[in-house]
Amino acid sequence: MKQENKLINLSYLRSISNGDNTFILELIKMFFEQVPEYQKMLHQLYNKKDWNNLARTAHKAKSAILMVGMDKLAAELKKLEENAKEEKNIHEYQEIIANFVSQSDIAINELKLIQNKII
Repeated sequence: MKQENKLINLSYLRSISNGDNTFILELIKMFFEQVPEYQKMLHQLYNKKDWNNLARTAHKAKSAILMVGMDKLAAELKKLEENAKEEKNIHEYQEIIANFVSQSDIAINELKLIQNKII
């Protein structure tokens, strides 16, 4: 039975890589390295109430998420970025961060399966 990806859409990666699996694997590896760091940083910055750097980190995380086709989550991160820049709707930040962590953890597991198929 074929495992279907629930969150990941590799169309963008395939288009920018021209089907080069080595390049796709490099980008997946980068996702594995960056996303857990963004997860940790978003929590730390929220706890410090460092909204400016929270906005910057949300922007970086959004770029990584877009790379693997998670458009809805990217839109949430964009909302977090914009709100944090203006220090508004602070009551929504924690939920967006928790959703990012949850969905990006699922994405990491999906990408591990994809990586294993490519190797």
